[in-house]
Amino acid sequence: MDKPSTYIRAIHAAYPDFTIETVQLNQSGQFNDILVVNDESIFRFPKTPREAAKLVTETAILRSVQHHVTLPIPDPIYQSKQAASIGHVFMGYRLLPGEPLWPETLPTLKDEEVQHLADQLATFLRQFHAIPVEALEVELPAFQGCEEWRELYNRFRSRLFPFMRAEARSLVTEQFENFLSDERNCHYAPTLVHGDFGRTNILYNAKTKSISGIIDFSEVRWGDPAVDFAAILSPVCYGEPFLERFSVHYPGIEAVLSRARFYVGTFALQEALFGLEDEDHEAFESGIAADR
Repeated sequence: MDKPSTYIRAIHAAYPDFTIETVQLNQSGQFNDILVVNDESIFRFPKTPREAAKLVTETAILRSVQHHVTLPIPDPIYQSKQAASIGHVFMGYRLLPGEPLWPETLPTLKDEEVQHLADQLATFLRQFHAIPVEALEVELPAFQGCEEWRELYNRFRSRLFPFMRAEARSLVTEQFENFLSDERNCHYAPTLVHGDFGRTNILYNAKTKSISGIIDFSEVRWGDPAVDFAAILSPVCYGEPFLERFSVHYPGIEAVLSRARFYVGTFALQEALFGLEDEDHEAFESGIAADR
């Protein structure tokens, strides 16, 4: 399949008057192909029916939350017809300026500039976590509480433990048993969470030294707000000293930090599990490496 031509035909089928002068295709994503059109618009084409269904949900979410947050987010002004098949299902929006906020950028900034970034991100999460259920155009699955973590634990044991050394299995068992036995970790008010609030989805403008946008809302769900803080805490992201700066604009963040730290400890094995289930050998090896 000549993907660029197929994708262009799909766009023109829905928007016959849309002028396309240049395209750049990025196929490196695991779940979506990205078509950059005229250097100003992003079109996402899901690779599987599962991801196509998620894209429809994400589009509805983005339309619902536009006016609830102050940082720029994708505004889906283009959408394929409902009956479209894989290769023809898409969502499109104006390109948001900026590059990912890489962790190595922070040490190059002044303290007040780093604090400004933390203030922007804390404000965004406070706004996003406060969005009420009635604001959404789409119904999301009910919040499962600790059930999702019990289910994940069971999948770790059945799918990953055979690949792990005994010491690593014992450590994971201890961590999960301690977490799940503490009722405080299972009873809290769920919020809307971004679900993938990591460095590649936080856009940075180097000229203004500020956050220029937040992207990729494909993992949005009702859940624990600590999930989004865990992404910030991750070793490949910005760490706890940066997250501590959030307290100015996100009161009460201290109450969820213990859960966030636990979630961070599951990230590598989650990568391994999803790599195994999606037959992504590289992701599996990356996630399981420390526990072999």
